[in-house]
Amino acid sequence: MEINRLKTFLVIAKNGSFKSAAELLFLSPRAVSKQMDQLENELGVKLFIRKHNNTELTFTGSKFVVAAEDIVNTYNDELIRIQSEQQAKEQKLRIGFSSSNQEITLQKVLMPLLKKDPQIKLEFRQESGQRLQDLVEHGSIDIAISPYYYLDTNEATALAKIELLKGELMVGISTLNPLSQQATVTLKQLRHLQVLYYSPYASVYLKKTFYKKFEEVFPERNINRVSSLELRDVLIAADQGIGFYPSPFLDLERQKNPLIKFLPITDAVNKAYAATLYYQKNNQNKVLKALLAQLAQR
Repeated sequence: MEINRLKTFLVIAKNGSFKSAAELLFLSPRAVSKQMDQLENELGVKLFIRKHNNTELTFTGSKFVVAAEDIVNTYNDELIRIQSEQQAKEQKLRIGFSSSNQEITLQKVLMPLLKKDPQIKLEFRQESGQRLQDLVEHGSIDIAISPYYYLDTNEATALAKIELLKGELMVGISTLNPLSQQATVTLKQLRHLQVLYYSPYASVYLKKTFYKKFEEVFPERNINRVSSLELRDVLIAADQGIGFYPSPFLDLERQKNPLIKFLPITDAVNKAYAATLYYQKNNQNKVLKALLAQLAQR
């Protein structure tokens, strides 16, 4: 199975149209369509319902997304492993992060290191938090910075971790919602609302995390994924749902989202959050060791 066809398929599935995929991949719409014809012929099934302005996945196509992601991820992991062996002597750090908030934390962590040695080479990769931990464990990247929610379900037991920024989750509510006039809220007041979370991948990891973290107050059917942070924020601003925002980043969130009010939750539940760096203790990368030494001096 040709790997580029699978990559194209995943871009279409994420963005909803052949045209958008063609623009992102710098291909012609005809080339994208031809790749998908070939993939459907190889599988012997229809993956798409093709319309004039957008494209919908068939039921089979929706199920195939998970398999395609696994195949592409396995290929990418092995490619990175091979490349890392060839480049082992270089001063390089392979880094993963999960969102724009983590990217801000990452910049603050890396700046002192790069000031000491500007020749250090950096490679970046953005994935879901759960996926990043798998990549660190596999050795495909050296460090990952992603959220830690203080639940057993998202603890990577084989990895060491450093909590870089600690706080708690606040709830973001549209200023159109009467609840936004309060100083605090309770889970009982929120339980009937839609909870929106961001993940660029077809994953239910955060759905299960929030379901458990808030003691099953929100029905799982009311906790739903959106494919971008911008979409999540505009839906919340339009009072189409609520979201959970880490307190260490609220100053930035208030600047970006003036139509969203951020309120503390009064219930005595697990609201703890940390932007966390994950790494393997036995990783002998010299740049990683320098970074860890720097962080130990904070």
